[in-house]
Amino acid sequence: MEELKVSLKLYGQATFTAKLPSGEITVGQEGLKPMELLLASVGGCSGVDVYHILKKQRQDVKDIRIELTGKRRKAHPRVYEEIKIKYIAVGKVEEKALERAVKLSVEKFCSVIAMIRPSVRIEVSWETVWED
Repeated sequence: MEELKVSLKLYGQATFTAKLPSGEITVGQEGLKPMELLLASVGGCSGVDVYHILKKQRQDVKDIRIELTGKRRKAHPRVYEEIKIKYIAVGKVEEKALERAVKLSVEKFCSVIAMIRPSVRIEVSWETVWED
C-alpha cells in the first residue's frame, strides 16, 4: 500500500501552508480554495490519463483542455452533487480515440473520480479540434 504524507500549518486567517511531497501551496480563506482544488484534482488526474492513453493510441496531441463545472448543494456540508467535465483535444486526434481515452480514464483509471463517484454524478463530454 502506498502512503502519502501531507502536513498543514496555520499561515494566516483561516489559511494554511500545505507541505506536499511535490511542493508547497497555500490553502484556505486567503489561498487556494479546497473545493476548487477538488475540481482541479479531478481534471488533473483524468487529464494525465487521457494524455497517456492518446499517446499510446499514436494520436498527435498538441493540447488538451479540460473544463469542469461543479454544482454544490446549498445545505451544509456543501458537497458537489454533480460535476461536468468537458475534454477538448487539439491536434490530429480522432474523435473515437478521444472518446475511448475519456471513458477509460473516467470509468477505470482516475483515482480521484473513483473516490467521488459513489456520491457525485459525473457527466462527461468531449470534442476534437483538428490542427496541424
